[in-house]
Amino acid sequence: MPNLVVAADQDWLACLGVPPDTEEVSGDEYVREVRVPVSEAEEFQLTWDVTDDSVRVRHHRDGRIVTDLFREMATLLTVVRTGSAAEVIIEYGSNHWSGRARIQVLPAVLIKDTLLRS
Repeated sequence: MPNLVVAADQDWLACLGVPPDTEEVSGDEYVREVRVPVSEAEEFQLTWDVTDDSVRVRHHRDGRIVTDLFREMATLLTVVRTGSAAEVIIEYGSNHWSGRARIQVLPAVLIKDTLLRS
């Protein structure tokens, strides 16, 4: 049974200016994707699979992937806007450990990922 809670499509559109769509590569209806142009040379790509509770973040620069962050056992995927900044928040974990990735997408990509044992 999937445990990943994902923000509504209208929240993605309101915060990042683009709605989620079916992932381009797989075409799998359960794998969703958001692609956000950050600048002429940069793109932020986020994909998630609600059947596997997994999330992948890719930051592209000049056509190359400069960051590839993959998290399984995700429990929350949401987006927030604070002033001019738009952020994606991913929470993940299991027994005895939990993690949180806070990723500023706009106006520039900044990634903070924390993993803690309990």
